[in-house]
Amino acid sequence: MKNHRFRGYTLIELSITMTVGSALLILSVGLIHQAMRYHSVTRDREAEHRTLDRLSSDFRRDTHLATHAELRSSQELELFSNEQTVVRFRANEREITKENIQDGQLIHKESYELKRPIVGVFSVLSKPTMICLSIQSTNTSVGTKLAPQRQFTAALGRLVKHHTAEVTDDP
Repeated sequence: MKNHRFRGYTLIELSITMTVGSALLILSVGLIHQAMRYHSVTRDREAEHRTLDRLSSDFRRDTHLATHAELRSSQELELFSNEQTVVRFRANEREITKENIQDGQLIHKESYELKRPIVGVFSVLSKPTMICLSIQSTNTSVGTKLAPQRQFTAALGRLVKHHTAEVTDDP
């Protein structure tokens, strides 16, 4: 008599394979979730970085074009130019606003919004007159690192001096 052996898998082999497959699936779902969370945090930080770059550029340009500045408080700065234009910067909890005012009327308003709470401090340094904006995150939730302090410094009236310089062709 011939002994016929059926080809296939035993119940034990299938159980072990399904257990290993389930464990790998659970691990991969965890990794995918973590990767998505890192992507979200990275996207938010990138947006914050772009906002701070735009703020830095605008702050420096406006400070370079101003003839004098008034520090209303540590959270409010006004820059004055020869054209009777005032640029007012205000720091709030989650944003810094910039207002362009000409002849007492608001011409343009722009907000630099950040996702994390911040403390923005304006200060005036002398010799030569330098205007400084320091930004520090105040997020104190457990498990989150504070963002490093950002500091933007610009020379008051730097471009005004270049615009009013006289150039002659005489040797």
